[in-house]
Amino acid sequence: MSDAYPARGRGGPFHQRRGVAVIAGRRPPAVIAFTAADYDISGDVAGRRSASAGFLAAYLRHAGQHDLTCLIHEPDDAPALRDFVDCRGGDGRPVDCIALGQLPRLAEIGTLYTPGPELGRYAWLRRGVDQRCFSLVGVTHTLSESHAMDAVGRLLTAPVQAWDALVCTTTAAKRAVERALDEYGEYFRGLTGATPGCRAQLPVIPLGVDSDAFVAGDGEREAFRARHGIPRDAAMLLYMGRLDHAEKANPVPFYIAAQHVAERIGRPLYLVEVGWFRSDFFAEAFTQAATVLAPSVKRIVLDSRQAANRRAWFAADIFVSLADSVQETFGLTPIEAMAAGLPVVVSDWDGYRDTVRDGVDGFRVPTLTPPAGAGEAIAFDYAAGTFNHTMFSAAASQSSAVDVKACADILARLIAEPELRRRLGAAGRRRARDTFDWRVVIAAYQDLWQELAERRRACPETAPVVAGRPARPLEMDPFDLFRDWSSARLSPQTVLSLPPGADAALAGAMRELRAAAPVPEMLLDAAGTARLVDALHGGPALAGDLIGGLEPALRPAGWRTLGWLAKSALLSWR
Repeated sequence: MSDAYPARGRGGPFHQRRGVAVIAGRRPPAVIAFTAADYDISGDVAGRRSASAGFLAAYLRHAGQHDLTCLIHEPDDAPALRDFVDCRGGDGRPVDCIALGQLPRLAEIGTLYTPGPELGRYAWLRRGVDQRCFSLVGVTHTLSESHAMDAVGRLLTAPVQAWDALVCTTTAAKRAVERALDEYGEYFRGLTGATPGCRAQLPVIPLGVDSDAFVAGDGEREAFRARHGIPRDAAMLLYMGRLDHAEKANPVPFYIAAQHVAERIGRPLYLVEVGWFRSDFFAEAFTQAATVLAPSVKRIVLDSRQAANRRAWFAADIFVSLADSVQETFGLTPIEAMAAGLPVVVSDWDGYRDTVRDGVDGFRVPTLTPPAGAGEAIAFDYAAGTFNHTMFSAAASQSSAVDVKACADILARLIAEPELRRRLGAAGRRRARDTFDWRVVIAAYQDLWQELAERRRACPETAPVVAGRPARPLEMDPFDLFRDWSSARLSPQTVLSLPPGADAALAGAMRELRAAAPVPEMLLDAAGTARLVDALHGGPALAGDLIGGLEPALRPAGWRTLGWLAKSALLSWR
């Protein structure tokens, strides 16, 4: 079969643009958008935060950049970032934090990577600076949640450019994104007569693993089995991941298939599930299903948040993951199993179809879903708020079938043929190292950043900002949008003067009153404010002359400061 993840071409040297110069042969860096909520610092959490943390840790190791530059949203993000870097082996590495208010600084590097699909927000912020000053690169995770689809929809309405990209982790994810954009575009055609297109690039780049972390220690298989009472020669099936029948993998097909295998092989069959339950309800649901459906299977449940339990990779014979949830998009655990040298048995579902080569690294079990239209009631209840995302996903999952007989046949064959297990495991290990190791994935991202820099240099700009028009029409300057609220507006011709008793000292004292200056960072600093006041000691002056004496970058703050001085009765106007 064709490889869903072909090697990316290296392309030409990264070109100079907007003050950015990267030496030919060196891969370009990126600014990483960092908020503490987006990254798992502890290493105990699975899912999107874990994948984002894996990317950032891999970037530290493999990008070839000594310094790390991040865009932070809140002051508290800076110490969280420092903690992350130190915990992931970057002790002492220089970290440069850029605040959102310093967005023009991103032009120095040229790319902003954000660990999610939300390009729209950053595109609007960039529009108020310079739409060519940097590229935006986001990535898909789950696409079934409403906020993710909202972010995809904004690719059509936000000022996203041809030098931006939303990375899709699988071809299935890319097709879902394209389908949503096509349908949303048709809605706009019916509304306006015009069909907008997606200007962002939609490359397919997988998530990654650290292959070196999946190497067994001497005697590790025997020690793990002894610790949990699993005989050396017993067949052991392993599931690793969140234990969640609503949003990950319903265990019913697996349990039924495992029971069939246990009845066939005539010797003990062990099923080890390593993960965590979000609540007792989920734990009880799994236990109930296993008791009823797999009474002959010896089931062991371990908490994946304990590092020793995650070494189960090296005690197992076969890894099984029958994902059937629309919440799943990529699925890291089969890649981790391949890196550990295990043959994998997975459902023929979304990203698994890209990562596991059927008959080469393992086997994919056929799946079946109802036709389009059958799920409209499920979608409506989610849109209406009757279902939360867990119920939405569970409702879709319970009607998505996995071929139980095919799964049982595959498992029985693998248990009976140790040489087949060895061959599949060896092929999977090579594939994990050659295709999904983070060093390969980070290089693919850097190739993409280079390609986008070329587009930024050559492609025409979409929806350029028009002089005198707001850059963000729905997030306008309040003094423009609400211009009719006041009886008059400051202008260059406004005549300003000092009322009796007003001076720079009084202005400084007024700044100390929290009610008088609740957001002082929006004003000139104390020294700049004093200079404005002092300039009026010689008599009335035009506002335009006062503002014209400031550096261009300070003039907007100067106008705000004049308004504040007038509000504080430190300035008269006519």
